[in-house]
Amino acid sequence: MIQKKMLLSFGIMVGSACVLAQKLNHHDLIWCNLAKGTDSLWRPGAPHFLTAFNRQGYNNQPYFFSNNELYFTAQLPEDGEQTDIYALDLLLRTRTRVTQTPTPEYSPTPMPGGRRFSSVRVEADGSQRLWSFPIDRSDNGRPELPNITGIGYHCWLRDTLLALFIVGENNAPHTLQIAGIRSKKPQRVASNIGRCLAALPQGRLAFVQKATEQTWYLKTYDPTKNLSDIVAKMPTGVEDFAMLPDGAILSSMGTQLVQYRPGRDTDWKPIADFAKYGIKSISRIAASKDGKVAMVVE
Repeated sequence: MIQKKMLLSFGIMVGSACVLAQKLNHHDLIWCNLAKGTDSLWRPGAPHFLTAFNRQGYNNQPYFFSNNELYFTAQLPEDGEQTDIYALDLLLRTRTRVTQTPTPEYSPTPMPGGRRFSSVRVEADGSQRLWSFPIDRSDNGRPELPNITGIGYHCWLRDTLLALFIVGENNAPHTLQIAGIRSKKPQRVASNIGRCLAALPQGRLAFVQKATEQTWYLKTYDPTKNLSDIVAKMPTGVEDFAMLPDGAILSSMGTQLVQYRPGRDTDWKPIADFAKYGIKSISRIAASKDGKVAMVVE
């Protein structure tokens, strides 16, 4: 691994499942500040374009490690099929290449304790395992769940417990499984799930379950009670969401950012449309604790 910082220019925008190593489609990242109105709706300011350094490459899976530090997965054209983890400091406007390894890494996620982060690594034999790396780049990483393969995405519920998106083999449905660092066998919780997993207070989990091809539900799961509940029906064809500090939920509908407040709303409410900035669609979303939102766009 290396630590390489470069200055960035974050300009205001103007109009215009983990997989085996391959050339990935181009995506960009933007971020906005959110402001909460008197109607309790969060509304974003003008978007800032983050990935001018990789205009032809892949930029995806953002995660706020702090209010100003955003980690994500990138594949640069000159790197061929290799993906690595990068970090952007939104305050200092710098970019750091966090990993530079022979195998691809995806889905950077901070670990409890704040000293390490985890990532899905596609190993030389094609196995997808969970690895961890030190935030200070002091070592080259280690496998966290060496006996579990097929991990597409993951989420830490507490320091010894994770939620895992396990890729279905031979066209089998993808499954949600709960695994402990010290346990030998994960527990299967649900099938036909979406790729987005989010930790909630009290060690609970938010995820999407696809009941039918057209009907997808945002659900919560409590591992202590082994119970799940439906929160809301997702917008058609959408599996990505982000949790805000006040409990509101962000998702997308095409070029629109939408919000849902559990216990108050009966449907998703549009809060902004980014079509005027030349954006064609919004997919993955990440939110910081101080009201920033990062989005993967095309």
